[in-house]
This record gives sequence, C-alpha cells and structure tokens, in this order.
Amino acid sequence: MLQKELIEYIDEVIGQKLLLKELNIEVLKQLPFVFKHNYEFYITQLYGQKVILMLVKDEILNIAHLTKQIDIIHGIIGEPIAVVAENISFSIRKRLLENKISFIIPGKQLFLAPLLIHFQNFSTYKKTETLLPSAQVLILYYILHREDNLSQYSFRGLSEKFRYTQMGITKAVKNLEDLELINVEGNKEKHIIFKDDIPELWKKVENYLVNPVFRVEYTDEKPENFPGAGYTALEEYTDMNPGNQYSCAVERNEFYKLKKNNEFVNINKEDGNYFIQVWKYDPLLLSERITKKNNVDPLSLYLSMKDGFTDERTEMALEQIINKYIW
Repeated sequence: MLQKELIEYIDEVIGQKLLLKELNIEVLKQLPFVFKHNYEFYITQLYGQKVILMLVKDEILNIAHLTKQIDIIHGIIGEPIAVVAENISFSIRKRLLENKISFIIPGKQLFLAPLLIHFQNFSTYKKTETLLPSAQVLILYYILHREDNLSQYSFRGLSEKFRYTQMGITKAVKNLEDLELINVEGNKEKHIIFKDDIPELWKKVENYLVNPVFRVEYTDEKPENFPGAGYTALEEYTDMNPGNQYSCAVERNEFYKLKKNNEFVNINKEDGNYFIQVWKYDPLLLSERITKKNNVDPLSLYLSMKDGFTDERTEMALEQIINKYIW
C-alpha cells in the first residue's frame, strides 16, 4: 500500500514519523472532479512545514498536464504540494526536478523543493557506494540473458564465462553481497543467487550502476569489429534514427593494445570521422544474442547516455529501453 510505503520511507531517510490526514472535505469540493479521480490528497507536516501530498493512482504520462494541475491545486489550497507515486519515469523525474516540483518515490527518491531536501535511492547499504565494472557486468547479464541463469555457474564457471580472474569474480561477488543483492550458496562449489526479480533489482541498483564509458577518442578510419554505441546503437533498440557520426565501443585494455600497435588512423581526443568510446568492461560480454546489428547491449547504452546532454526525443528513446528490458 502506497501510504504505508511512504510513511516507512520518510521515517527511514529523514527520521520523521509522518502523520497523514485526509484533506478536508470542504477543500476537496473546490477541486475539479478529474483531480479527485486521479489522485488521493493528504495533508502532513515536515519540519513544521505543511505539505499537501498528491498520491498518484495511475502512471504519470504527461508532465505538462501535471504541472498545470499542480498550479491549479496550489492556487486553491495555498500550501506546498508533493507528488507521490510508486514509480516515475526517468524523463518525467528529470522534468520535475527542472521545474522544482516536489515528488516522492518511496524507496527510491525524495525531492522536496521548499525544504531543500533531495535524497536519491537512499538505502541502508553502508559497506559500499559504488559498483565494480565486473559486478555491473553480472547484474546486466542477469537482466538481459534471463534464459541463462547465473546461479548454475560456480565461481570458476563465472570466471571462465566472463573472462575475469577468479579473484576478480570473488571481488565482484563481494561487491554484490555488500549491496545485499545476492546470496551465496554452496560450500566447495559456490554459486550466486539474486534475491529479487528484475524490476525490484533495478529499483535497488539503478543509481549504483555506472556509466561504462571510461574516455572517448576520435579516429579518421572506421575500426573493424567494434560494436556500435551511442546514437549509432540507439537506432536498433528504439524509434530513433542513427546519428550522423558513427560511434563504437571497445574495452579499455584492448584499446590501449591497439593504440600501442598503431592500429588507429589519426587517433586523438578532439575530432575525427569516427567516435570511439573506451569502456570499463568488454561490451561484447553483454551484447551477444541481444543485438542483431553488432551494437552494444541496450542497458549499457542507456547508462552511457542518460546523464549526458539529451533532447526530448532522446529521453523518450532511453525510456523505451527501460520499459522494454526492465518493466
């Protein structure tokens, strides 16, 4: 129940016992019927400040409509308003932040503009705050390759499968254990078991996932066999058209080896005909059996683009990826 999750979340992140009171019936009568149909309204106090909570009954689909409705409600009630929802898409969250509209996603994010409070993906994980690239590979593979259950592999099997040393896999597993995302079972032959289904796992881990791009370079000749990345790859997984400049990806150690052997034509950091993303992990580990056009996998693609400069069409394309592969 959303109210219960909200109360527990506020207590967890800011230590306040939230008391919810239904909005006065006389005030509700002043609101257009459509608002009462789409939202539940409660009044509460945070740090002595009255706040009206709009609990969303269905998914938020149109930020422009929501903004106008909040303006109307604020004009009638005159108190700060916060939108509360089980989930809000990446693109709409971004627009809410830009417009300084308060919102709460229990268990995930809290933004209260009047009180200057912003918590993102707060949790009780204290042992680590980042993901190792190897741990991220395990998570993304688990999500993308559901037919190939990682619990069937021993640590040695994971080492062979992902071409990491056994020490590297052990560190990745410890990283995931610290975040309480997996259980480790077995004695002589140990196996990992992810605790949550994919949507719940994504909610927990999204803000720990890192941009796979370590650095970018340019070259004047198209590299052979590198998978497409950036806008080049976005065309395969979404409705976007490919970008004008071909982008591709390569694992960091492989890049330095090729660069040392002078395999690139006019490699530089400023400009060129082709754009190379140097990745923290091998993009080929995740894209096999996912891409049909020799591109990077869609979730690493999402992570490589979501925090960069994007227009509205690109934001919608990135949202398509999440809707298809997570929800």
